[in-house]
Amino acid sequence: MKAFSLTELIFVIIIMGILSFIGLEFIPNETLNSDVQMLKSEILRKKSDAIGYEYYGKDDYVCITLDKDYLNNEDNTSSQKIHYKFKSDISVEGLNNGNVICFDYLGRPYDGETDENLTNILQTNIIIRLNFRNEEQNITVFPITGAIR
Repeated sequence: MKAFSLTELIFVIIIMGILSFIGLEFIPNETLNSDVQMLKSEILRKKSDAIGYEYYGKDDYVCITLDKDYLNNEDNTSSQKIHYKFKSDISVEGLNNGNVICFDYLGRPYDGETDENLTNILQTNIIIRLNFRNEEQNITVFPITGAIR
């Protein structure tokens, strides 16, 4: 006979499965990098939405809550064609009023809501830490300018 037996086929399938599993270990996981880039773009989008308002009032700033559950809620994120789900855990250092950063009509970042007396304007760097599977990356929001790095 010139055919393979069932035992030989099963043995080959098992070997291919083991090699596939080992090969997957060498493919880098880009989830953390994707989360960092999406969070940066969301913060910059909120800042750009806020720039240009001329008066203080109800609509003169835009806020973003730096929480994974809040960001994954479809009502709170931008109306993109593709909805993105954050997988990394988010922690924030440097904010006193929760995890909310707001921007006024000049793009200045505030710790919570904006005010005319500039009492809530950020005075120190805000460090946003994203953790995914024991890997960590940081995003820094600078005071006064709201620049991101």
